[in-house]
Amino acid sequence: MPQAEAFIQSLPPEPRRDFRIAIKKLAAGKTAGLDLRALEGSLAGYMRLRVRSYRAVYKITADKKGPALIFVAAGSRSTVYDAFEKILSEQSHS
Repeated sequence: MPQAEAFIQSLPPEPRRDFRIAIKKLAAGKTAGLDLRALEGSLAGYMRLRVRSYRAVYKITADKKGPALIFVAAGSRSTVYDAFEKILSEQSHS
């Protein structure tokens, strides 16, 4: 199970529900009211979604069906970017 999905599933019910609502809005293109930010530097090309005190890092890709959201990492603000960089490092060595 990818790290982001596992983290979100491990949350208590209310934050988990808030994440699911935010992700559904994002997938539907309804970004009003969502706390989104483009990442910079070595993380350029990825976006950050903030829900409560948690962050999820994702990118938007395109396939035959259209745009797709790929969630790479999720966690508390203090750990999510380290986890994301570790995942990127592991992917580049595969």
